[in-house]
Amino acid sequence: MLAVVVGLYVLALKSSLFAVEKVQIRGATPALSLQIRTAVKPFRGRSLVGLDKAGVEQAILAIPEVRTVQVDRAFPNTLSVSVAREHPVAVLRRGRDAWVIATSGKVVRSLRRGRSRNLPRIWAPASAAVVVGEPVANFGVRTAVRVLAALDDSGHSLHPTSVVAHDGELTLTTGSNIELRFGDASQVALKLAVAEKILPDLTSPSAGSIAYLDVSVPDRPVGGTGLKSNQGR
Repeated sequence: MLAVVVGLYVLALKSSLFAVEKVQIRGATPALSLQIRTAVKPFRGRSLVGLDKAGVEQAILAIPEVRTVQVDRAFPNTLSVSVAREHPVAVLRRGRDAWVIATSGKVVRSLRRGRSRNLPRIWAPASAAVVVGEPVANFGVRTAVRVLAALDDSGHSLHPTSVVAHDGELTLTTGSNIELRFGDASQVALKLAVAEKILPDLTSPSAGSIAYLDVSVPDRPVGGTGLKSNQGR
C-alpha cells in the first residue's frame, strides 16, 4: 500500500491533472492583480501537489504594494492568493522627486508631481536614500511616518498637509497653515491630544493671526506668530 501511495504521489507530481491553470486573487486592485499574475506566471502549469508555496509567496511579496500574502491550493487546478496591501500614509518628497510611502515605512511606488493631493507631504533631505520596495532609513522620515500612522489609526481630527523632520524636531502644518511644533517624537499621543484640543480655538476668527502652536512641552503649549517652516529645502 505504501508503494501504491508513493506511486500515486509521483504520478500527481508529474501529471497535468493538477496543473495550475487558474489564479484566484483576493484583496487586490485590478492593477495589483495584474502584477500578481505576472509574478506567479512561472508557476503556471506546475502541479499543485508539489507546489513551492513559500516560493510563490516570496515572488508576490517582492511586489512593493503587497504587505502580506497567503497562498493556498484549490484543487484541481486553481491557485488561491489572498493579499493585504500596504496602506499609503503620505507622499514622500525629496526635491523634485516624489514617492508614495506606507504606514510601514516602505516606499510603495514613485509618483508624478501633483498626484495624490489628498495625502500629506513628508519632506526628506537630499541625502535621504529612497528605494521603491524598501523602508526609508532616514530617521526623520521614519519619525514623520510614525506620527502620521498614529493619526491615521486613532481617528484624530487633525489632517496635516505636510510634515518636516529636521535636526530631531518635528513640525506638522495643518490645512489652515498653522504649524504644529512637536519638538522630538516623544509623547506623540499626548502632544496630538493637546494640539487637537487647542487648535479649534486658534483657527477661530477671534484668535487673530496665530501662526504656530508649540506642544513640545505638552503641559505648557505656546502659540505664536513667527514661522520657521523649511519645507522643500
